[in-house]
Amino acid sequence: MRLKHSGDLRRAHRVEVMRSFYGGEPRTRLELANQLGLSVATIGTIVGELAKAGFLKETAGPRTGGRPATQLTLRGGGSLVVGVDVAETHVTAELFDQAMARLARKRVPVEENAPEAVVEHVLTAVAAVRQQVYEAPIRAIGVGVPEPRLRALLERRCDVPVVLDHPLKAITLAEQMFGAARDQDDVIVVSLGTGVGLGVLADGRLLRGATNSAGEWGHTVLHDGGEPCRCGGRGCVEAYVGAGALVRLAGDGPPGDLEATVARLAGAVRRGDSAALETLARYARPLGLALANAVNVLNPGLIVFGGWVSAALGEPLVSAVTPVIKEYALATAFEAATTVLGRHLDNPVSLGMAVLAFETHLLD
Repeated sequence: MRLKHSGDLRRAHRVEVMRSFYGGEPRTRLELANQLGLSVATIGTIVGELAKAGFLKETAGPRTGGRPATQLTLRGGGSLVVGVDVAETHVTAELFDQAMARLARKRVPVEENAPEAVVEHVLTAVAAVRQQVYEAPIRAIGVGVPEPRLRALLERRCDVPVVLDHPLKAITLAEQMFGAARDQDDVIVVSLGTGVGLGVLADGRLLRGATNSAGEWGHTVLHDGGEPCRCGGRGCVEAYVGAGALVRLAGDGPPGDLEATVARLAGAVRRGDSAALETLARYARPLGLALANAVNVLNPGLIVFGGWVSAALGEPLVSAVTPVIKEYALATAFEAATTVLGRHLDNPVSLGMAVLAFETHLLD
């Protein structure tokens, strides 16, 4: 990120300090300075500002022979934010405190996908989580939706600031700060659902690209002139590894009931059903090939499987795909990468968007 002025740098440092506490461990000023590569004086100034704002609290650390070092931790409660996941079939809103502890959750079905209707679903879900916590006064809302046209509609209807970002970015941030990618610098987060994408952390930074569309791996071409894709193209990765493709391979259930069909397949895989295991193996081939290409280009140290398809299939998916990645990736690149199941598979979009809303509007 190119910093435009000193205010940008100050805010970036505040964000880095707050993020360092999301794992829950207390830290001293010296530990923060060493971790973030900043001077103790700079850390002292930032910590003082965050403590004055009510985001951090100080406690006495363990005595090791001399004066105990003051430790810092996140202060719970305080400023509340809402993170929202706008999916094709539902909208999920979650209310978080400033330490990102979830206080309430509401999921509402999406009955119409027109922008105005989606905004109504978002507002309904947000109102519901506020009511669950006694009409909680929220400070900001983060909405994970790849449709920028919703911004103006939401801002007109909301009495607090609104942040919009791509769900893939939110999933990646959730894994970086709270999940499998914590303390990892070079990571790809594979989001498998109705659509598919690839969140990328490069040297610890979220890769966004010139127009915030980095990670549209699902619409890279796997087979020239291949299967039709929802984007209008043919042969895209999504056409072979999206939930619709998995359901077609399974040959079970109505095409529109993707989640139920994938859940049935996952149950059969866990029971060791031979047909289900064969379906998983067939699904793993194009997925592993597409990921091998990503491994060769990005050279990650960690590959995290996320999204609701990964959540349903679990570890058998990782076990089936990893050998295929090895088959097609360069040996040196593959050996550097570890494959794991995501730790925040239960609606990570809401969590990531809550963090972005907090950082954008409360850490100015």
